[in-house]
Amino acid sequence: MNTPRGLDLALSRFPDNVRRRLAALDRLREIWAEHQTRRPRHRWAEDRRRFFRRHVVELRALAGLLDAKVARAERLSRGWERLDVSPELRERLSQEEEALVRMASECTAGQPLTADYLEALAREIPDFDGPPSPTELAGASLAEAASVETHPVIRAAHIQLICETALEPAVTAGPAPGPPAHRRPLPWAMASLALMRSNYPPLVMDHRLAGQHERARFQAGEWERLVELTLLLADLETASLRGELSWSAQQRDQPPVNTAPLATAIQRRVVEHLRHQAASLALVLRELDSAARFAVSAGVPEGDPVLEERLDAAAERALFTRGPGCWWAALDLTVTDGTLRLLIAVQDVGNPATGVLAVTADALLRTAGSQGDALDLACTDCVTLIPTDGADERWPDVAEFVDDAVSQAVHSLTQAMR
Repeated sequence: MNTPRGLDLALSRFPDNVRRRLAALDRLREIWAEHQTRRPRHRWAEDRRRFFRRHVVELRALAGLLDAKVARAERLSRGWERLDVSPELRERLSQEEEALVRMASECTAGQPLTADYLEALAREIPDFDGPPSPTELAGASLAEAASVETHPVIRAAHIQLICETALEPAVTAGPAPGPPAHRRPLPWAMASLALMRSNYPPLVMDHRLAGQHERARFQAGEWERLVELTLLLADLETASLRGELSWSAQQRDQPPVNTAPLATAIQRRVVEHLRHQAASLALVLRELDSAARFAVSAGVPEGDPVLEERLDAAAERALFTRGPGCWWAALDLTVTDGTLRLLIAVQDVGNPATGVLAVTADALLRTAGSQGDALDLACTDCVTLIPTDGADERWPDVAEFVDDAVSQAVHSLTQAMR
């Protein structure tokens, strides 16, 4: 597979949607960077270790080598002990985690991304079935890709493609095919290294993005592959920034950003939107069940443990720790055979609040004798709002997110009715 070597990777050459996405990412990063300065004694290495652990299990799930349910249950634990796998696999996962931790530590220490270092690193990052030997030219190619003058996320996507190309001969020549090069750990590690070198967080992949990842990797041309992979990495970086931003911050003298005006404005629009959606849905559902009915409500958490649990779960899926403020709207659909509750929440990111808001979704489906999630959202399925955003400006993004959540949740309900 050819990669965009020798192409001009200047940001100005990329489509408008890429430039807009990266501009939004950089505005969030500015808040993240300022937040970092208030945490000189924060345990960065330990918290990033949790992210690396999550990435390890998600990447294995993406490659079809670990059950997605196991990955979802274990991804943010403090260790591997509770993981229901063989001792050998548990040890292997620990080795993969430690390799990423060492890479991050070397990056923080200022290790130059030379050809020799990158070639040595390529041999040290464990592969799923043993490290395939990269080509002799891999180190030089990776070093060249790491030095390209462009936006850091574009550079990360570029180095990931270069690394995949270097791995392909070794992967295809192996005794067993296994996962393709683009699903293996090394290209993702190299992309994260490039980002950390530019003071961005490392990537955390999500197995639910398998379809988007495949579409990005198998575009017709090399430029199109780079564009689509850049969009995917930008979404993943947004999730990582949001997650790291929510780590505990030190209190500061000035009062925190007041997120309530923007949050309540978005909440009101979500309520109106859900009512409009519910009226249309009721007509459709009553064709299937004449007893179908709906209700739309809104509020703030007031000690309801079930509600708190669902809100925490929605935040965890989107990588962040929720803060003190939360403004929710709910669509409740009831049919003879079950109930569906869809929650759309505007939540503070971090505690104490960082000024950033995240619009999340959660849906609980109850049927006779069972209950479970009606949505299977990735960490990127979230709308991030920063203090300078306005409700009018961001409403189209929120409305699209709500529409997608409603569609997926109702699909789960109608499937259960059959």
